[in-house]
Amino acid sequence: MTTNDHDLAARLAALADESAPPPRFTTATSITEGTTRLRRRKRATVGAIAAVTVAVVATTALLAPGGTSATPAPPAAPTATTSPSPSATPTPTRAGIDPLTTEVHFGWLPDWAGGEKGVGYIESYHGHEAQARAVGRDNPSRIIVRQYPAGSEPPMTTTANGKLVKVDADPIDGRTAYWVVPDGSWHSQPTLRWQTASGRWAEITGYGSDPEDVTQEVLHKAAADVHFGQWNVPLPVQITGLPEAFKVTDAEFTRPDTNGSNGWSLWLMLRDGDKTVSVGVQFDGSLPTPTYTDTAGSPYIDPHPPLTTVQNGLNISVGAGSGVPASLEQLGGLPWLLSHIKSLGPDDANWTTNVVVP
Repeated sequence: MTTNDHDLAARLAALADESAPPPRFTTATSITEGTTRLRRRKRATVGAIAAVTVAVVATTALLAPGGTSATPAPPAAPTATTSPSPSATPTPTRAGIDPLTTEVHFGWLPDWAGGEKGVGYIESYHGHEAQARAVGRDNPSRIIVRQYPAGSEPPMTTTANGKLVKVDADPIDGRTAYWVVPDGSWHSQPTLRWQTASGRWAEITGYGSDPEDVTQEVLHKAAADVHFGQWNVPLPVQITGLPEAFKVTDAEFTRPDTNGSNGWSLWLMLRDGDKTVSVGVQFDGSLPTPTYTDTAGSPYIDPHPPLTTVQNGLNISVGAGSGVPASLEQLGGLPWLLSHIKSLGPDDANWTTNVVVP
């Protein structure tokens, strides 16, 4: 799409009905194929993703509307903030599901990252990821941390079959750590891998127009204070009445948004069989008018425009790029879905982990 303001609506309309890619979790694919974490990623067509059932219990809701139960505290946040942090997750149940959980949580972050206000989370077939971004900048610097699946060894090649070289790094908490250097050259941004207390491998990568933001010293210090576990991420909407077969398979909460402002955006993918529907939420008083271009750069009209509404200070959009699943069509299709999404407003103190409810 042609402008950042058009990101959300364009992605909603660009969902394609194609086979899901193999569930390989690598640095390059997470960067290039994840959904909206980089501008080029925001401009790309979002492919249908392999289903990953995510279930989280309602008793862990952070400040859920009407809720009174106390929530276990997450690992220490990097700075004092009124923004709700992820909350500890017990055994999932059907009664209240949070579609966005994280296995990684930042502790220390550099000053430019803005603390928890500058951290977003992604859950997809690639795995779980946390991303700290600079606030108030164009092309903001960012630090990304992720954890590899249990028993998985980090790959030593890129998606383009480029060779990665290991360079020893200072241990983290006494455990093995090494730098990943593409083709033995230090010209690219650094990536640090280390073995966690559970035996799984973790990875932290830095990007930015200012190399001083993401030095090896900064990344090593941030890696040494990353927490591992499972936490729910509070979200600004509730969705009610979905058919049980209709699952949220991907979730992405970007904060701050891609132009480096203090905004944020939420994107969810829902799947039943081979059909997908997307839900997008933004904090803004007006809805953007998207402009679409094909691979040759020529404009075209979106054949499946999303339905949009402004509710309680939030923009909410729903779209189906290749047709509405039958289970949803029987209930009334996209209009029904849009009417069953409740906005919790722009104040994150009112957000909840009790997102998908019966």
